[in-house]
Amino acid sequence: MTDLFSEIEQDLRREQASKLWEKYGIYLAGAAVAIVLVAAAIVGWRAWQTSRNEAASARFDEIVAEAAKQKPEEAAKTFGDFAAGTTSGYAAMARMHQAASLTQSGDTKGAVAVYDEIAGQSGLSGIVQDMARIKAGLLLVDTASYDDMNARLASLDETDNPWRNNARELLGLAAYKSGKYAEAETNFSAIVADPSSTAGLRDRAHVMQALIAPHLPRPEEKTGGKNAATPTTSPTTNPTTNNAAPAQAAPVTKSE
Repeated sequence: MTDLFSEIEQDLRREQASKLWEKYGIYLAGAAVAIVLVAAAIVGWRAWQTSRNEAASARFDEIVAEAAKQKPEEAAKTFGDFAAGTTSGYAAMARMHQAASLTQSGDTKGAVAVYDEIAGQSGLSGIVQDMARIKAGLLLVDTASYDDMNARLASLDETDNPWRNNARELLGLAAYKSGKYAEAETNFSAIVADPSSTAGLRDRAHVMQALIAPHLPRPEEKTGGKNAATPTTSPTTNPTTNNAAPAQAAPVTKSE
């Protein structure tokens, strides 16, 4: 009797499973196929990306070796052509080399334009973008105004930015050149006070502070009103007192 009930129960389960499969089987099969296709696509895309990056890496090494044998202006074109047709990471590296080659060729304006392009390129690491800003600032610090340099580099002066002290140095030099000695002193003092500053940066900041010091107001000049009151009061009060005493004492001495 128990075997009969068990057999009937199994038949009912098979019948129920068959009905469920007839109703939803096509959807389950479609979902399974979709999962397999998505997994295959991800694996294929990763393999393609790896292959592409390896090819770009090998080609970049070839470009660097080729550019080393060229004149700076030719090397700049080589790097520029490579950057136009490769992935974003290697494109940024090629752009950096292109700007450096333009600088060597004397085309400072062109080099700054390339650095500005890198700094404004979306998808790049902030460290790479800020490095491009610093390199552009190095080329412009002798000719650009303080306001221009400040607009370019002020955003880098943050405690968590690894380029902050380089930006401070350039801003300090630009301020000194423009006669803004207080602003220059502020930037160089920040470099000296920052424990992460390199020895070279700190030494240059000390040199600039020594050059700036004669142009800053002296402490007594800042409180000139208070100090000026003493010499004004003393001459008027003391002579009166000193003159009065001898005038009274002289007759007494003579009469005796």
